[in-house]
Amino acid sequence: MVPSIWSCPLPQNTSQWKGNSPTQLNSLANLPMAPKALVMFGKAPRPPETKPHEDGLSNNQLADMALDTLAGILHTMAEFALEQEGVDLPTFRANAEAWAKHITLATAPPGVADDDPKARKGRREWEAVRRFVRDYCQGSCARAATVAADLRQVIWVFIRNISQAFTQDEEIDGRLRAQMNRLETLVETNATAELKREVLDAVGTFKQILKERSDRQRNQMEFLGAQVRTLGDDLESARRESETDPLTRIPNRKAFDDYLARSVEMHRAFGHAMSMLIVDVDNFKMVNDSNGHMTGDGVLRDVAKSLVKVFLRKNDFVARLGGDEFAVILRETSEADARTLAERVLTRVRALRVAGTSPESLAVTVSIGVAEIAAGDDDRTWLERADRVLYLAKEAGRDRAL
Repeated sequence: MVPSIWSCPLPQNTSQWKGNSPTQLNSLANLPMAPKALVMFGKAPRPPETKPHEDGLSNNQLADMALDTLAGILHTMAEFALEQEGVDLPTFRANAEAWAKHITLATAPPGVADDDPKARKGRREWEAVRRFVRDYCQGSCARAATVAADLRQVIWVFIRNISQAFTQDEEIDGRLRAQMNRLETLVETNATAELKREVLDAVGTFKQILKERSDRQRNQMEFLGAQVRTLGDDLESARRESETDPLTRIPNRKAFDDYLARSVEMHRAFGHAMSMLIVDVDNFKMVNDSNGHMTGDGVLRDVAKSLVKVFLRKNDFVARLGGDEFAVILRETSEADARTLAERVLTRVRALRVAGTSPESLAVTVSIGVAEIAAGDDDRTWLERADRVLYLAKEAGRDRAL
């Protein structure tokens, strides 16, 4: 249980609260032991109830739940952080996790050493947390507005160039019509010498017009092509970011589902052997509860790196399914070969040493379920079979591949 913000009881006699204005009720000076989380969200503190709540929870339990909820929000911000102007995403994620730890355990806030007098041991910096969340929301909103403005500008460039192309073509068509009208007039007058001269002039005019149009179209295509490439690069970067797990920097569940569906289609078309591994970190909840979320996140990152180092082929696909579960799809790989690779994963994970812990205090292991695709499998049935084998491995004692 994390330290409670109800560290001292408030007056039980509610008459002591009477006569105070809303401003006074919101003042930390008047209510030194009031839960500042309530003040932070603009609500006047209320005295603790003498009876348990209807759901059977005490005030202390509710306060702890509030702390856990706020810490969970900060964890979510770290996991799904959006780009912000002038902000390094890894640094932001680390700060969000540090604020979550500060809220949960009342440790020193980010940027302040534990032995610094400013740390005010046991106190939580509610205003700083609120400012951190507000700055993130403002930065993300500004970044989204900038991206939308850039997209509108690119669209406007296309519209303007198309409009200019139509206008220039109309001018060229006007010059051509004038030249043709002169030729028609000369043909009717039978002025042979003048007709010959005018025809030669018309040929020269046509050549010049065609060259001008060709040069203009080539320049426009080069310019628009550069715009399209820039926009395409931005969109591809955004697509890759949307398919990348922010914590481990490997593909996420969305990318896995897409790759799984394509792999099944390739198996139906060509009949190549394919195998899937489902990897689950053993006793991960215990790791989080005993060492904190920061250590748990480090374990997930290290396991992801171990997987990537084992599966090196270009078409080996490693992804995080969510929580402490990972998946690997191996094309052109039999189940026997996949089991051999799974044993390498077990060995590499057993050798992990998580930063901030001693080898004796934290042993990391994983359980692995291996399944080769079978005739008639779709993406759902193949994944379910691998998942069932994983649970057999966990029931058999964990730290093994089946």
